[in-house]
Amino acid sequence: MAVALRYAARSDVGLIRKNNQDSGYAGPHLLVVADGMGGAAGGDVASSVVVSHLAPLDDDAPTGDLLSRLKEAVYAAHDELVDRVAEDQSLAGLGTTVIALLRSGNRFAMIHIGDSRAY
Repeated sequence: MAVALRYAARSDVGLIRKNNQDSGYAGPHLLVVADGMGGAAGGDVASSVVVSHLAPLDDDAPTGDLLSRLKEAVYAAHDELVDRVAEDQSLAGLGTTVIALLRSGNRFAMIHIGDSRAY
């Protein structure tokens, strides 16, 4: 039985903030939502960095341990964010939630950090 992801994506800045700190990615094998937090501290930076590390996992046929691949990408994003804060103290306090689902055939792996949810 073939499994295909059906998805839609939309984001809105809302009524309070002037910029949107959320980032997302939707592809044939990978879905990601990252809800940046930290206000002026760079939640938009944090969410986009996490998505940039996860998006390459959406190749034609993800192989291997899917959960490990997700975990390694999130750890790499974390390391980059730590380095960015060390270089630019105005980013201190940045953060993001993340939820990601990676599919290969009929196998799925999902990671979740923070209070964002998948339904």
